[in-house]
Amino acid sequence: MIPGLSAAQAERREFWGELCPGMSIECGRVATSATVGDLDALFANLKREGYVQVPGALAESAIAPIRYAVSTLFQRGIPLAFAFVYDELWLAFQGLSQFLTSVLGEGYLALPDFWVWHVNPNENALGWGPHRDRLIPTIDADNSPQTLTVWLPFTDATPLNGCMYMLPAHLDDRFRQRRWDGKDNTVVHNPQDIRALPATAGSMLAWNQAVLHWGGRGSRLGTAARISAAFEFQRADRLPFNNPLLDPGRMPTFTERLGLIGKQVLQYRHMYPLTDDVAEIATSLFQRFMPGTVAPMGAAATR
Repeated sequence: MIPGLSAAQAERREFWGELCPGMSIECGRVATSATVGDLDALFANLKREGYVQVPGALAESAIAPIRYAVSTLFQRGIPLAFAFVYDELWLAFQGLSQFLTSVLGEGYLALPDFWVWHVNPNENALGWGPHRDRLIPTIDADNSPQTLTVWLPFTDATPLNGCMYMLPAHLDDRFRQRRWDGKDNTVVHNPQDIRALPATAGSMLAWNQAVLHWGGRGSRLGTAARISAAFEFQRADRLPFNNPLLDPGRMPTFTERLGLIGKQVLQYRHMYPLTDDVAEIATSLFQRFMPGTVAPMGAAATR
């Protein structure tokens, strides 16, 4: 059994409500639009740099409950993807619809790919290592993205608690070569090209899925954990990059969330090796609440 979570508890809405009383499940709330600024300028920067960063996109009132919930899961030893059982995580990403529409077009879709992090400020904690989210072509000739990762920090992300690092697209030979795979695809030839991206709580970071990026290592000199979440999206005029595609404007039901959470735990097991108990609960949720879909084998197929 996962510390603090049994298979029976995972399927009980009451358990999650009692665990984080300040969070909601299927309460019918409507997302508040994020503050992202000049959409045309953001899109231009996204095509050149491969990423954008917008401070103050989400209000403190929206992110404070999420921060508390993720901390609670972390303290209980519950896989952090279970934070997506709550409405607040979904609402945070739904609030970005105007930005996502400007980049991916009308009718854009959410991929069944999301995750949550709690990186402590110590040398034993770190974010995901250098990688590109997808190793197949996901950008047009002008670097317009066909898929997009959106990353939201709910605490300040600093170099001392594992902030994001990016190799900007215009400094990466891979974008000139239009080649993303190969064993050397994480090599940085000039370390001075690396860009640290400290971000205040409530910021929005988004990047195309070909850009090289990673989370840093924590330090005992830090003062707070880095708590964050990411979700992936794609254009509607492309074949699915993963299944099942989701309507980003519809709030999944409680059981749909459980199935999707089970999928995340299984498909990201290459990042977090699973104990037998965790694998059993995730597999049960996936099989019960996502019937008819193929079980993930570890890394998502395109990674």
